[in-house]
Amino acid sequence: MIVMPNQKQLFSILLLCTISHLSTADPLQSEVIQSGLKSYLESNTDGLIKMHDILLNEANDDSQTEALNLQILFHEFLISDLSSKKQKKKFSALCISRSDLAAEAINYQAELFALLSACYGFSAESNFFKAASHGIKSGQMMERALEADDKNPFVYLIKGIGDYTRPAFAGASKKNAKVNLAVVLNLLNENESNKDLLMEAITNFHLGNIAYLEKDYEMALDYLDKSLSYAPQYKRASDLRSKIKT
Repeated sequence: MIVMPNQKQLFSILLLCTISHLSTADPLQSEVIQSGLKSYLESNTDGLIKMHDILLNEANDDSQTEALNLQILFHEFLISDLSSKKQKKKFSALCISRSDLAAEAINYQAELFALLSACYGFSAESNFFKAASHGIKSGQMMERALEADDKNPFVYLIKGIGDYTRPAFAGASKKNAKVNLAVVLNLLNENESNKDLLMEAITNFHLGNIAYLEKDYEMALDYLDKSLSYAPQYKRASDLRSKIKT
């Protein structure tokens, strides 16, 4: 007798196959992470949390891999970024609790340390009593990410976003942010045959947001138009563009 898997089992099988197949490929191009990015661009927090829970269930068995760990941290990072203070605090804490994974990683150290840098930053932002210590830890994690791979556009994207979104007392700098976000675009443009359009969209949004904060609305609209040309569903970019237009 042939036993057919149910829908949940079938999804788990497909997910494990995806993780196994992509273990040596660009980790940010995995189907799971690209799907997460699309939910992020749509500000679909519920969808990200649902996928995060599925990934956690997969991590409870013997199939756990570095790629799966990366996908879990990546979703915790995306959820933290979209969330209000209480949920930001919860998911950044979950991310930080896995900090040993980066030091033990073989393949994805740069990405893991960059994610931890962001999560420590979110924790500092949402928890006054940990603002100083976790702000310092965020910087330390970024240093380790760059040591692992100083040509990684994702690392510079996280660094650039952190440069201008961290609190002023922690050294926020729009100038440094623009420099690091420009590095992201340069590195992406070096690989024209396989450009990451979603990362390009996110980078241009943040450059547009910085221009908006600096009251350069014409430049802001230029960046936002570029962002939306890569990802028309990008809610934050669309909302900010509409705000400037009105």
